[in-house]
Amino acid sequence: MKTIITTLLAGLCAGLSVSTLAAAPEPLRSSYADIGEAMEFKLGWQSFKGMELDEADDLEGWTATAQAVFPFSGKYQLRIDFPFKTNADAVVKDNQPMQQGENIDVEGYGGVFDFLTVTFEHQLVFAENAGYNLSYYVGGGRVPDRLDTTKRDLKNPDEMDPFNHTGMVFMGGVKFDRVHSFGQIIANAGLRYYTDSDDLHPAGDDSFPALDARVAAVFSPWGMLHPAVELTYLGDFSDLNQFSVVPQLLLPYKDMTFKAGAEIGLGGNGNELGAMLQASFRF
Repeated sequence: MKTIITTLLAGLCAGLSVSTLAAAPEPLRSSYADIGEAMEFKLGWQSFKGMELDEADDLEGWTATAQAVFPFSGKYQLRIDFPFKTNADAVVKDNQPMQQGENIDVEGYGGVFDFLTVTFEHQLVFAENAGYNLSYYVGGGRVPDRLDTTKRDLKNPDEMDPFNHTGMVFMGGVKFDRVHSFGQIIANAGLRYYTDSDDLHPAGDDSFPALDARVAAVFSPWGMLHPAVELTYLGDFSDLNQFSVVPQLLLPYKDMTFKAGAEIGLGGNGNELGAMLQASFRF
């Protein structure tokens, strides 16, 4: 009898532990394969420095973003991402016909490599049956608005040359998450294809593919705080390489989660060092 009671208590504790870990908040960039039941709205801010674009280098500034997630039918959801404001400065590259090495302003109601997108997600495998969650996603979008600059247009020197004012992106991939004794592991792997873009790719390509890979670990909480870390890569293993690590702290409170992290570049031509903040609200 004692053995049976001990076994039942151990199973109950293990179940509570798994339930607690499964409720761990999402990190700043990676997202769970598990489709939740609540709608969610996220508001974020990220700073960056040292980024390279087609016609400019040392891009330094910040972008503000919003995201809304709408789950339905227990295994589907729509995700809408909107980078709504960027404010930065940069240095004109030496290979440009005018203003070489000159500092310029870059500002507008859009993002840099992130566009206004709508993504459909479908969960295929559930942890209660297989011990892990697995889903796929497909989506696409376009530049929400151009980034105005103080770089003069070559054809019309009296006018300014906008950045990132055309283009679309299409994307697809898979998501995985699984609970472990130390916390939760998340992996997102997908492909983006930018088409008819302008002033983005460091080599000047208007249409190009880019691997979008993210791996994260959300650890068991220290009190109320969940420490987490992410490794992210966006690039084509050639002229576009944005590789970084993002240590962070996640603070869930009722139906809200507050997140703060630092993005540290690990080489390439992406963000060298920046801060990340995000607040999420579930309804």
